[in-house]
Amino acid sequence: MIYQCTSCRRKSFETKCPWCTNAPVQASGQPAPAALQVPLDPSFYPEFQYQTKGFLKDLLGKKKEQAQLNDLLRAVLRKYSELKKPYFANFFHTVRNVGVEPIDAETPSARENGTYSNRELFREVLIRKGFTELEELPHLLDKLLLTTGFNSAYLGFYTEISRHIKGSLREILRSWIAEAGVSYRDDLSLLFYFLWDNNIRHPEIQYADQASSAFGTPLLPWQTVKTWLDVCEQINFDILVERLATKLEFFDPNQFVTMYHVDAMNGYEFEKFLAQIFQTAGYDVEATKLSGDQGADLFVSKFGKKMVIQAKNYSGNVGNSAVQEAISAKSFYGCDDAMVVTNSYFTRSATELANAASVRLIGRRELQAYLDDHNQRIIEQFRLDGNDTEESTSQAFTGA
Repeated sequence: MIYQCTSCRRKSFETKCPWCTNAPVQASGQPAPAALQVPLDPSFYPEFQYQTKGFLKDLLGKKKEQAQLNDLLRAVLRKYSELKKPYFANFFHTVRNVGVEPIDAETPSARENGTYSNRELFREVLIRKGFTELEELPHLLDKLLLTTGFNSAYLGFYTEISRHIKGSLREILRSWIAEAGVSYRDDLSLLFYFLWDNNIRHPEIQYADQASSAFGTPLLPWQTVKTWLDVCEQINFDILVERLATKLEFFDPNQFVTMYHVDAMNGYEFEKFLAQIFQTAGYDVEATKLSGDQGADLFVSKFGKKMVIQAKNYSGNVGNSAVQEAISAKSFYGCDDAMVVTNSYFTRSATELANAASVRLIGRRELQAYLDDHNQRIIEQFRLDGNDTEESTSQAFTGA
């Protein structure tokens, strides 16, 4: 049987989590909290397994007590199966604060504020539906809820992994890791369980088929799982190396935009460049006529507000006239805002006029900040695996 640890969330075939069992002592000097192994199948709950009471008592009473436990198990499994949908499944998916340790009283009682917990109410729903065993085993509800969640996760895994089941075991692992990344570190045992459960055999893996009926017998030895975890690490490393080599081969450094490129633009190219900036930032952009534009080079709009842009690709400082043109264009075209953008700097008087008229100025420093941000995003996108596009925004131009 396969288990999921309630602490680290990893899956294994062990009744004690091999990761958490060997976890180092915490900084406080105290051992890590005990983790609970939740089986996919409630048949493997320890409550239904005979616990030894010594040689003589085992000899006299084990058979009878195990028979009673088997009867109890059959009743629990039948009622759980009947009530799993919709009750358990819907409760698990709608109430997310289901803990591992029982926190409710065995006898329902209101809290000091007069309320009842969700689980307390849910347990009463089940008891009234005939699941009276929960009165004898009040802690069973927590485990059944966790098993319900594990089953739901396994169904999702089943769907996702099915398309990778083709070829040898290493080919399956490579296909899975290429898509799912390092999830094998948590779910490799779940993959082996899937293969065994669907009778998909590979000569490298020898299952202990008696594990399906013998409590405490792992389907695969932990050492075997560890060996294949190492194989997965090597496969993942190879995939990352191959992806980096491909990226380096096809990466185009001409994507980077520097101020040198901007300075080399003519007026029309600069306006076109600004149009791309605003489009990237999510604006609708409209260019003006090449002549008779009344001081407007671009119109950009977003969220119902329209702004006129005056573009100045200068080698010297930008003076009052550019700001005055933006003010005139704002009034002439009935825009909400006005902006002047340059690859140079503004004179002091131009800055004072812009402040008085609420015209936004984007000078060389602000433009450089955008270019730095733009180029950094190219680098970040290069580092990301599988992300073909990444939204780019500019605080300098959007004010976000």
